[in-house]
Amino acid sequence: MLGTPVSETPLSTRQRMREFYETSETYKKLLDAHDEVYLRHYVELVVRHAPPGSKILDLGCGNGISARLLNQADFDVVGTDISPLFLEEARDWENPRLRYHVCDVIEMPFKDESFDVICSNELIEHLPDVETAITEMIRVVRKGGKIVLSGPNLCSPLIPFFDWLSLMSGKSGRPVWGETKQQALKQFIRNCQLYVRKRFFAKSPRFIYREPDLQADAIGGDADSAYYASPIDLAQFFRLNGLTIVKKAVGFGIKGRIIAGTLPYLSPYITMVVQK
Repeated sequence: MLGTPVSETPLSTRQRMREFYETSETYKKLLDAHDEVYLRHYVELVVRHAPPGSKILDLGCGNGISARLLNQADFDVVGTDISPLFLEEARDWENPRLRYHVCDVIEMPFKDESFDVICSNELIEHLPDVETAITEMIRVVRKGGKIVLSGPNLCSPLIPFFDWLSLMSGKSGRPVWGETKQQALKQFIRNCQLYVRKRFFAKSPRFIYREPDLQADAIGGDADSAYYASPIDLAQFFRLNGLTIVKKAVGFGIKGRIIAGTLPYLSPYITMVVQK
């Protein structure tokens, strides 16, 4: 279930996704799993690259816990999400240095160069217009400030390869992308082809989109993703816009650090840090 080519305009896809996130109680329950333990590596990544006292914009913060944790690390934080439903409980944590706003990343209501750090976790793959969203991030981050992006590398061949290994050992695969051995192998071949084209032949980023599955019973496994997230695309776009790549990938655990250090664009997870 790899998704069908996008046939609607970006605006109509964007509107359908907004309506889904604003109303889906099922998806809200899924976000409940994004607790402090789940978000630990993301928060550590941002803290590691944020100067003391930074004003941080945490985009797509869902239930708001990541923004709260960053605030507890002594930062001035604004947490945003497109869904007021997701932010309902987060409002109880607000204080003078922690505010929450409902906004769309593609059209942010913030002034130019108003934040020291822009960060997001598991957001980029859900954007139907990545180019506009990143342009907005660049606009609102200060000169010398940083953008920290974290999320699944949906173009990595390693993810379907691990799915295939899991299925071969009698375990379950990944929903949507690797539910059967045949599906995992097909995705592995596709991602290998994408990696080679993007890494060695593309002169500019090629953002590849998919039709998000917004049915309640399909939630999970990034069924609702709209973009085949690739750190190669992102790095190319940032460089073309004059930003410096500080970290291509940051690994966690021994295996993660080895992959991030030797093959950063193959890492199953995007952990990118760039500076304006």
